[in-house]
Amino acid sequence: MPDSVTAFGPASLSNLGPGFDALGLCVTGLGDHVEAWRTDAPGVTIEGPPSIPTDPEKNTAGRAALHVLRTSGAEGGVGLRIEKGVPLGSGVGGSAASAVAGAWAANAVLGSPFDKPGLVDAVLEGEFAASGSYHGDNVLPALFGGLVLTSPSDPRAYRRLALPEAPPIAVIVPHVEVLTRQARAVLPGTVPHKDASAQAAELAFLLAALLEGDWAEVGTHLMRDRLAEPHRATLVPVYRAVKAAALDAGAAGCALTGSGPAMFAIPSDGADADAILTAMVDASREGAIDAHGWVAEVDTEGVRTI
Repeated sequence: MPDSVTAFGPASLSNLGPGFDALGLCVTGLGDHVEAWRTDAPGVTIEGPPSIPTDPEKNTAGRAALHVLRTSGAEGGVGLRIEKGVPLGSGVGGSAASAVAGAWAANAVLGSPFDKPGLVDAVLEGEFAASGSYHGDNVLPALFGGLVLTSPSDPRAYRRLALPEAPPIAVIVPHVEVLTRQARAVLPGTVPHKDASAQAAELAFLLAALLEGDWAEVGTHLMRDRLAEPHRATLVPVYRAVKAAALDAGAAGCALTGSGPAMFAIPSDGADADAILTAMVDASREGAIDAHGWVAEVDTEGVRTI
């Protein structure tokens, strides 16, 4: 077994419009690094920036690593050193990136007793540390790579979907923090039947377009969420301006990712993702909110050792 292992946990986009808590996509451009090593003392110890908890039960990487350690039956413990590359509260899977990297690094330093499907429970435990509930729409894409469909009621039920070659994706993060718990609090407890049925249809159309590689249709349907985005958009003051700028610059569609404030845009055929990104960042700054962004590709590998 290696003395130490460093894992890379990539960023991810989630919901993708009408796929609330059900659909996620692993992307390039950002990620967390977690180094793991064996310790004589039992349990998990954590080193990292002051912005993250060092109690492993409250830390996404720590809780995921604890699950791996306990289920493996290994003696002793695991130390973790976390380097955040994905900002927390950004909407691009900051907690998930740490969770998958923590699980993967701990698993590797223990001799890799589990394959990726065997780490599903561990990464879901990690996500629980961030949100207080089990959600798979960021951690499962970050674990497996690519596009993943998961059940909101039972995230251990999932499917990794084969995605045709995708265009580059413009991703922007306005400098506004939106925590997952805060974003869930603004959602209504119930929705009208007509909205629920329309949402189901939109998700079906979106999935069909994704699997067929029809990116113009993807753009159309990712803007038809009725359950979450209309409420969460109020937490991002520049939401409307950024979305309008993306569409004016040639995007086929633009939406929040996860809880926000991050937003992403799919280019139309022939449109320039870099130009769309510039327009989105400029719109945010014109609204007095600084922002940064990047042009991402689909990450088909997911968490990995580096």
